[in-house]
Order: sequence, then structure tokens, then C-alpha cells
Amino acid sequence: MKTLFILILIILTWQFLPGQTPDEAVALMENESGVGVKALGLGNAFVAAADDYTATYWNPAGLTMLNKSELNADIYHLQFNNEATYLGSTLLDERKFTKLNSIGLAYKFPTSQGSFVLSFGYNRFKDLEDFMYFSGYSVISNGLEFELENDSGEFNYYPFDSNVLRTEEITQDGNLSAWSVAGGVMLAKNLALGMTINFYSGSSHYIFDFYQDDIDDLYTEYPANYESYELHQRIDSDFSGWGVKIGGLYHLSENLRLGMTVDLPSSVNVLENYGSSDGLYFDDGYASEIDDEPGEWEYKISYPFKFSGGAALDLNLLLVAASFEYRDWSQVKFEKPDGRSMSADYQSLLDENVYFTDTFQPVLSYSAGAEIRIPGTGVRLRGGYQYVPSPYIDATEEEAREYFSAGFGYDTGGDAAINVGIRQGYWKRNSFDDFTPGGTLEDIVTTKFMAGITIRM
Repeated sequence: MKTLFILILIILTWQFLPGQTPDEAVALMENESGVGVKALGLGNAFVAAADDYTATYWNPAGLTMLNKSELNADIYHLQFNNEATYLGSTLLDERKFTKLNSIGLAYKFPTSQGSFVLSFGYNRFKDLEDFMYFSGYSVISNGLEFELENDSGEFNYYPFDSNVLRTEEITQDGNLSAWSVAGGVMLAKNLALGMTINFYSGSSHYIFDFYQDDIDDLYTEYPANYESYELHQRIDSDFSGWGVKIGGLYHLSENLRLGMTVDLPSSVNVLENYGSSDGLYFDDGYASEIDDEPGEWEYKISYPFKFSGGAALDLNLLLVAASFEYRDWSQVKFEKPDGRSMSADYQSLLDENVYFTDTFQPVLSYSAGAEIRIPGTGVRLRGGYQYVPSPYIDATEEEAREYFSAGFGYDTGGDAAINVGIRQGYWKRNSFDDFTPGGTLEDIVTTKFMAGITIRM
């Protein structure tokens, strides 16, 4: 029989805290996936090309190009493939998600001249689905140790830190969405302006599982006759906030137009409910399992200006469009929520703001796309490309994201249009944590299928 001992897990920097890391703060808003099937097919080059309800998201000034009021709805199916390599061992896994992308109404008011359109709807503009799974044998120490009592009644620290099989799985499912109210108006013959007010909402469910096993039976000396250790953490987050987008559209000629938008500085409030549990198991069957008390943590993330622009050349049978987007991620910062008292935890959170400046950089992403309209059929064929650099200062070229897209549309020429599209994304990611020193190389491929319908009234 194993004598009674006191177990104290030495986590040090692994002390479980909710997910208020600068990396997660940037990831929440970085690389928005966008809204709409037509935009997806054009590689998200839609700032100057947006001419339907989804202009609510891309450029509200584009609402003025609607010929009729319309109801729009889109859904998507996402496949997320991650090939993770850890210490020479490679595992490929896949996750699938199907969700509503957007639904909304754009109403065109009767006017004697020009155009005035208001819209309202729900837009899921940022996917938070992510996962990673890997396993490998490691001789590198991760510093894990426990305080145990021996037969003499003495307490000492005994390591369980190397020459073990380590397995880690991280899964996140969620989104950042907005209930949006927008309006667009023609101020002059060639100039339209618009504004969108976004009321942010959304949630995410994050799960972290770590396992460490003495598969070679090297830890046999009592009391440190370890068999395995496991740790489980979860974070359920709810997002809220609001933001404003101002857009302009200028018609240089009958066929060529320029678009520009500015997202004003905004903030997102994050409310997290978190918990964790762990277990240490021994060769003789003894086990120590701990369930931590769940907790709640609230904080705010402030985001800087975002600038977007683009051009669209519409030649009746051919549409060519290009867009860019610029945001300085080094200006993101944490803030204490209104109504919360300053505490040591909040001060520690605010101290992390220096990390944004030291770690992140401005990002200029760009996209291009084209649409071919087959005469007399209502058929439209689309293709596009988008390039999104990594927001990290020390990122490699391989960590930039590339997206290739294609789409098909059928316009009845009357009261309805059907659109489908597909977009594939490719990038690599280097990740690490204190449990798995040595790092993990991830080769990620995402495939998004989207379908939507537009009904004109």
C-alpha cells in the first residue's frame, strides 16, 4: 500500500489562467473571413465591387448600387485540416463545421434621383474554429515536478519531466459576429457615402488536453514511481461590443469605381468562464485527481483603425476587382472593463500591453478577383486570390496565409439569384508551450464551401 502523501503540482508559468494572452487578442480580429458568396468567389476583393446586401459588411456605400430591395442568406461548411509535426512524429487530423454566414435585408427607398438604401442583418464575419493534435516521445525536460512524501516522512521534489510520451490536443469552436445596421446614399452623381454600425456578439469554446506517459517505465523509484499525468482546461468566452465603419464609393467613369472604408477604433468585451482538472497516476494504482474551482474573468480589448480600399472595373461581361486592407496590430491593447475595480490581476493584464508593441506589426493584405458573365444565360463564373501576411514581427514567409477561391452564380434576371463558392487556404504555423518544449510545426489547409440565395423585392 502506498502511504499517504501530499501532492503539490508545480506549474510555475503553467498556472492556469483564462485566455487573456496578447496572441489571442490579436487572433480574435485578425484575418476576418468576410461575408457573402460573391465576395468569397472574388477572393474577398469586394470593397469597390460590393453591390448587394453584403455591402453592409464590405462597404456600406455600395448599397446605393442596388436596383431593388433584397433579402440575402448564406451558409458555409468549413473543413479544417492540420498536419502537426512534433519531434519528428507527424499526425494529420480534420474537423468540420457547418454554420450560418449571414442573413439580412436591404431596403431601397423610392427617390426622384440618386439612391438611398438601408440594411439590417446578422453577419458572421470571423471564424474562430481551430484545432491542433500531436503526440511524440521527448527527451527534453519541461520542468514538471511534484512534491511527494517518502517513507521517512520527508517531503522532496521529484521530477517527471523527460523521456516520456507527450500528447496534446487543442480544440476551439466559435465565431465573432455582428448585428449590423447600415445606410448608403448618393451625395452626388458619382459619389456615394455609407455607414455601418456593428453590434458585436459571439462566443467560443476552447478545450486544452495534455497527457504525459512513462511508456519506457523509467520512473520506478518510490515515491516517484510515476505512470502518467494529464491536464484538462476549458474556457467558454462570450464577446460583446460595437464598432463603426464609414465607406465611400466614387465612380470614375461608367465602368470604373473606387471604394474606401475606415473602421473606427473599437473595443470588444470578453467574459470568460474557465475551469481545469488534472490527475497524477502511479505504477501501483494510486491516483491523485484535482478539480479546480471554476472561475470568471472579464476584460476588454481595444482595436485601432482599419483601412480598406479597392477598385472595380465592370465591363458588362467581365468584372475585375482588387482590394487591400491595413491595420497596425502593435496598437492593440487590453483595458479594464467599465465598472470593475482595479486589482493585481487587472494590473498584470495591463502590463502585458507592452507585448503588443514588441511582438506585432502592421499588416497590409491584398486580394484580387474576376467574374465572367456568360451572355444570355445569367451564369457568372468567379475566381480570386487573397494574401494575408502574419501579424508577428518575426514571422517567416511560410506563415503568411494564401487563399484561392472559385465561384458560380446564376441570376434569373428577375427576382432571385443563387450563388455557390469554394475557398482554400494554406499556411504554416509554429506553436509551442511550456508543456511541450521543442515546438510544433503545423501545416494547415482550410476548405470553405458556401451557398447563398438572394431574393429581390
